[in-house]
Amino acid sequence: MKDLADLLGDVPAKILWVIISFCFFRALQFIVRWYLFGKWTWPNFNFFTHVRNRIRRNRGGAEVVETGTTTAETAEEEEAVVENEQEPDSRDLLAIPPNKKWRISNECVSLIHSVISGLWAAYALLYYKEFIQDLIYFRCEAGVNLILMSTGYLLHDLVDLLVNEQSARIIELLFHHVVVLSAFGVTMFMNRFLGVVIFGLLMELNSIFLHSRSLLNLYGVDKKSPSFRMIALLNMITLFAFRLCVSAYLLYFVFTSIPDVPWWQSLINGIVILSLASTNTVLTYRLLAADGLLGSRRQRRTPAATTETQIQNIESGPLRTEVDDDEHHTIGVQTISGATTVPSVEDATQTV
Repeated sequence: MKDLADLLGDVPAKILWVIISFCFFRALQFIVRWYLFGKWTWPNFNFFTHVRNRIRRNRGGAEVVETGTTTAETAEEEEAVVENEQEPDSRDLLAIPPNKKWRISNECVSLIHSVISGLWAAYALLYYKEFIQDLIYFRCEAGVNLILMSTGYLLHDLVDLLVNEQSARIIELLFHHVVVLSAFGVTMFMNRFLGVVIFGLLMELNSIFLHSRSLLNLYGVDKKSPSFRMIALLNMITLFAFRLCVSAYLLYFVFTSIPDVPWWQSLINGIVILSLASTNTVLTYRLLAADGLLGSRRQRRTPAATTETQIQNIESGPLRTEVDDDEHHTIGVQTISGATTVPSVEDATQTV
């Protein structure tokens, strides 16, 4: 009878790898926050609560309870609360939306992971030629450790998203993370398809420029500036080379390997790779639209710069908050003497 050590094999070591990676990226997240903003954490921003508060203000403070009815007394009390509530001064906003600091720190950590994992995957494919010849059965320690490291990062980012990203954007991100973690799990438990996953991690080479582009966007860099245009160009080149081409190659592999693997393994591979190919297609469309390559009507505006607003010449006045849709909300709409309105500032909830 085999003892417990024989049954577990190297599972404890792999779990330790994942834990170390998770703790590393969690610590890195707080270090980045402290370095950039001098704070370990800040109050969370809930986009949906933001929308509900705006609707309540427009209705005079009357809230509809779960039964769908509201009493006159409740409406009067809520209206009195709203009337007595002091309007915030735009001097305190500093042109930074409530969740923008978290977005910047999250993008920085994601950029670091993209550099590590992308270069690691490229090294594995160049050094171990067997990966190109055998995507199913060939395994090496460097490839396995890369997956364990990336698993720890994805678990960290999953926790970070659930805690801080409270908007419609979280659905898309959770779907991506679940798909990638599923691919990692299939590879580790079945001891197959390591080459497929390593090829897939080449997409992180594009993520280097994708996250860099998002950071420039979050800091309000002009899209016509040389730095932004260079990053956008490199982003589109690597998007085609390491996302679209890799996705097409992996889909080709799935169909050509059907006679060599059980049908249920081909089905799992097909679902995972097709899901990633779909998200890459949507990402390509968004980038083309954001860069104005699909027409100026679909081009996104550059968000406000993440620096203090020049407010010396702006009088203090009540601040009204307006919500446009589920991806963008405006802040800092200030009235001067009840007549003039300062143009609204767009939040970069979507950084593409």
